[in-house]
Amino acid sequence: MAKRILTLLCIMLLAFPVCAYEPYRQDEFPQWSHDLRRGEIIFLGSLPITYGVSTLAYRLVLADGGENQRIRLVTALSLSLGIAAADFILGRIGR
Repeated sequence: MAKRILTLLCIMLLAFPVCAYEPYRQDEFPQWSHDLRRGEIIFLGSLPITYGVSTLAYRLVLADGGENQRIRLVTALSLSLGIAAADFILGRIGR
């Protein structure tokens, strides 16, 4: 019985908004914060891909099956940072 009441309360809380939604204004945040957020999204979004690529490249280059995860992680982080920096520079040139 308690589970049913708890489930009903959860459904009611999810069905009705707790606070009013007000969209952000265009001038609410400065441009540097938009650039920083875009860089963060690109960096973290490209990280799984660059980690997979660096792992594949590391295993292809070292056919003996060397397992050094630190090298692969640093390589993936560097590639992701390079991608985010390239996007930032191209965005600045485009403006």
